Amino acid sequence: MIETLAIALPLITIGFFVWFFLRSRRPRKGKTAKVDDRTRQERAVWAWAKVVSSSQEPVNTYRMARVMLDLEVHMPGNPAYQVKTTWLVDQEALAFIEEGKEISLKADPLGPEHIYPNGSWAKLIE
Repeated sequence: MIETLAIALPLITIGFFVWFFLRSRRPRKGKTAKVDDRTRQERAVWAWAKVVSSSQEPVNTYRMARVMLDLEVHMPGNPAYQVKTTWLVDQEALAFIEEGKEISLKADPLGPEHIYPNGSWAKLIE
């Protein structure tokens, strides 16, 4: 009887610690992973958009203008959809985003409302 306890007790203790360690390393159910802007931008795919309308504020001292855009986005494999966004655009690139023009951009396939400029001439305003 004592020999059985001498063998079983350490095995049960080791088993408990292994179970506890594995349980604490497993992600909890119900908690969703936070998706930040960097993650969305990394998984974004190439798309193009037609500028439906654009309005801009005056150019600032950094030679950039805040531009509010209404875009009709065309992403491969998806129907076209409209989205509104605000970008900081270089003064020299303002002609690229006039009404009726087509621009290259990146769109998140899991969150199509998250679109990003595909170039160094503009930055997304968060």
